[in-house]
Amino acid sequence: MYYVNIFFVFSLVGFLFENFINIFFNDNFNSGILYGPWTFIYGIGVLLVVVLNKFLAQYHLKKWKEVIIFYIGITILMTIVEFSGGMLIETIFHRTYWDYTNMRFNYGKYICLEVSLLWGLLATAINYFVLPWVNNVVKKIPFWVSIIFIVLFILDIVFTLIN
Repeated sequence: MYYVNIFFVFSLVGFLFENFINIFFNDNFNSGILYGPWTFIYGIGVLLVVVLNKFLAQYHLKKWKEVIIFYIGITILMTIVEFSGGMLIETIFHRTYWDYTNMRFNYGKYICLEVSLLWGLLATAINYFVLPWVNNVVKKIPFWVSIIFIVLFILDIVFTLIN
Protein backbone atom coordinates (compact mmCIF):
# COMPACT_ATOMS: atom_id res chain seq x y z
CA MET A 1 0.00 0.00 0.00
CA TYR A 2 3.05 2.28 0.20
CA TYR A 3 2.81 3.29 -3.46
CA VAL A 4 -0.95 3.82 -3.23
CA ASN A 5 -0.47 6.07 -0.22
CA ILE A 6 2.34 8.05 -1.87
CA PHE A 7 0.06 8.55 -4.87
CA PHE A 8 -2.79 9.89 -2.73
CA VAL A 9 -0.66 12.04 -0.44
CA PHE A 10 0.99 13.81 -3.36
CA SER A 11 -2.24 14.00 -5.36
CA LEU A 12 -3.72 15.88 -2.39
CA VAL A 13 -0.60 18.04 -2.03
CA GLY A 14 -0.76 18.74 -5.78
CA PHE A 15 -4.40 19.78 -5.44
CA LEU A 16 -3.48 22.22 -2.65
CA PHE A 17 -0.47 23.52 -4.59
CA GLU A 18 -2.43 24.07 -7.81
CA ASN A 19 -5.25 25.83 -6.00
CA PHE A 20 -2.86 28.02 -4.03
CA ILE A 21 -1.25 29.10 -7.30
CA ASN A 22 -4.66 29.68 -8.92
CA ILE A 23 -5.98 31.71 -6.00
CA PHE A 24 -2.77 33.72 -5.68
CA PHE A 25 -2.21 34.48 -9.38
CA ASN A 26 -5.61 34.08 -11.04
CA ASP A 27 -7.94 34.93 -8.16
CA ASN A 28 -10.00 31.76 -8.68
CA PHE A 29 -10.32 28.24 -7.30
CA ASN A 30 -9.98 25.46 -9.84
CA SER A 31 -10.26 21.92 -8.54
CA GLY A 32 -9.03 20.38 -11.78
CA ILE A 33 -10.48 17.50 -13.72
CA LEU A 34 -12.02 15.42 -10.94
CA TYR A 35 -14.54 16.48 -8.31
CA GLY A 36 -12.44 15.35 -5.36
CA PRO A 37 -9.45 17.07 -3.76
CA TRP A 38 -6.71 15.46 -5.81
CA THR A 39 -4.64 16.30 -8.83
CA PHE A 40 -3.45 12.88 -9.84
CA ILE A 41 -0.72 14.06 -12.22
CA TYR A 42 1.28 14.99 -9.09
CA GLY A 43 0.67 11.56 -7.59
CA ILE A 44 1.93 9.93 -10.78
CA GLY A 45 4.91 12.27 -10.86
CA VAL A 46 6.00 11.42 -7.33
CA LEU A 47 5.52 7.72 -7.98
CA LEU A 48 8.03 8.14 -10.80
CA VAL A 49 10.35 9.94 -8.38
CA VAL A 50 10.18 6.96 -6.01
CA VAL A 51 10.73 4.43 -8.80
CA LEU A 52 13.67 6.33 -10.32
CA ASN A 53 15.26 6.75 -6.89
CA LYS A 54 14.92 3.02 -6.20
CA PHE A 55 16.36 2.22 -9.63
CA LEU A 56 19.41 4.48 -9.14
CA ALA A 57 20.03 3.24 -5.57
CA GLN A 58 21.00 -0.20 -6.84
CA TYR A 59 24.06 1.28 -8.61
CA HIS A 60 25.59 2.81 -5.44
CA LEU A 61 26.75 5.94 -7.26
CA LYS A 62 28.57 8.81 -5.63
CA LYS A 63 25.93 11.20 -4.34
CA TRP A 64 26.77 14.03 -6.77
CA LYS A 65 26.55 11.65 -9.76
CA GLU A 66 23.30 10.22 -8.49
CA VAL A 67 21.77 13.69 -8.09
CA ILE A 68 22.79 14.76 -11.59
CA ILE A 69 21.53 11.55 -13.21
CA PHE A 70 18.36 11.73 -11.12
CA TYR A 71 17.72 15.34 -12.18
CA ILE A 72 18.18 14.58 -15.88
CA GLY A 73 16.09 11.42 -15.71
CA ILE A 74 13.25 12.90 -13.69
CA THR A 75 13.15 16.00 -15.89
CA ILE A 76 12.62 13.77 -18.91
CA LEU A 77 10.02 11.67 -17.08
CA MET A 78 8.13 14.74 -15.80
CA THR A 79 8.09 16.17 -19.32
CA ILE A 80 6.59 12.94 -20.65
CA VAL A 81 3.98 12.93 -17.85
CA GLU A 82 3.06 16.56 -18.50
CA PHE A 83 2.79 16.06 -22.26
CA SER A 84 0.83 12.80 -21.93
CA GLY A 85 -1.42 14.29 -19.25
CA GLY A 86 -2.22 17.34 -21.34
CA MET A 87 -3.00 15.25 -24.41
CA LEU A 88 -5.08 12.77 -22.43
CA ILE A 89 -7.10 15.50 -20.71
CA GLU A 90 -7.78 17.21 -24.02
CA THR A 91 -8.73 13.93 -25.70
CA ILE A 92 -11.06 12.72 -22.94
CA PHE A 93 -12.47 15.97 -21.53
CA HIS A 94 -11.98 18.35 -24.46
CA ARG A 95 -10.33 20.88 -22.13
CA THR A 96 -6.95 22.53 -21.92
CA TYR A 97 -5.75 23.05 -18.34
CA TRP A 98 -2.38 24.54 -19.25
CA ASP A 99 -0.93 26.12 -22.34
CA TYR A 100 2.75 26.99 -22.80
CA THR A 101 2.50 28.44 -26.31
CA ASN A 102 3.46 31.85 -24.91
CA MET A 103 6.71 30.45 -23.45
CA ARG A 104 9.90 30.89 -25.43
CA PHE A 105 11.02 27.25 -25.62
CA ASN A 106 7.66 25.52 -25.95
CA TYR A 107 6.87 22.39 -27.87
CA GLY A 108 3.19 22.78 -28.55
CA LYS A 109 0.97 23.83 -25.71
CA TYR A 110 1.73 21.13 -23.15
CA ILE A 111 5.48 21.27 -22.59
CA CYS A 112 8.28 23.81 -22.61
CA LEU A 113 11.90 23.71 -21.56
CA GLU A 114 11.51 26.33 -18.83
CA VAL A 115 8.76 24.44 -17.01
CA SER A 116 10.36 21.02 -17.61
CA LEU A 117 13.57 22.20 -15.93
CA LEU A 118 11.53 23.59 -13.03
CA TRP A 119 9.59 20.31 -12.61
CA GLY A 120 12.90 18.44 -12.60
CA LEU A 121 14.23 20.72 -9.89
CA LEU A 122 11.06 20.40 -7.82
CA ALA A 123 11.03 16.60 -8.19
CA THR A 124 14.71 16.41 -7.20
CA ALA A 125 14.01 18.51 -4.09
CA ILE A 126 11.05 16.28 -3.25
CA ASN A 127 13.21 13.18 -3.62
CA TYR A 128 16.11 14.32 -1.45
CA PHE A 129 14.39 16.59 1.09
CA VAL A 130 10.66 15.84 1.31
CA LEU A 131 10.31 12.08 0.75
CA PRO A 132 12.64 11.02 3.59
CA TRP A 133 10.24 12.75 6.01
CA VAL A 134 7.00 11.85 4.21
CA ASN A 135 7.96 8.17 3.96
CA ASN A 136 7.67 7.80 7.73
CA VAL A 137 4.19 9.34 7.71
CA VAL A 138 2.99 7.37 4.66
CA LYS A 139 4.04 4.05 6.20
CA LYS A 140 1.80 4.77 9.21
CA ILE A 141 -1.39 5.28 7.18
CA PRO A 142 -3.81 2.52 8.18
CA PHE A 143 -4.85 0.02 5.53
CA TRP A 144 -8.53 0.94 5.85
CA VAL A 145 -7.75 4.62 5.11
CA SER A 146 -5.99 3.56 1.91
CA ILE A 147 -9.01 1.48 0.90
CA ILE A 148 -11.36 4.43 1.53
CA PHE A 149 -9.20 6.67 -0.67
CA ILE A 150 -9.13 4.05 -3.43
CA VAL A 151 -12.93 3.71 -3.37
CA LEU A 152 -13.47 7.49 -3.31
CA PHE A 153 -10.98 7.97 -6.14
CA ILE A 154 -12.62 5.31 -8.31
CA LEU A 155 -16.08 6.78 -7.63
CA ASP A 156 -14.76 10.24 -8.51
CA ILE A 157 -13.40 8.98 -11.83
CA VAL A 158 -16.67 7.23 -12.63
CA PHE A 159 -18.81 10.30 -11.79
CA THR A 160 -16.44 12.56 -13.73
CA LEU A 161 -16.61 10.35 -16.82
CA ILE A 162 -20.40 10.06 -16.60
CA ASN A 163 -20.84 13.82 -16.36
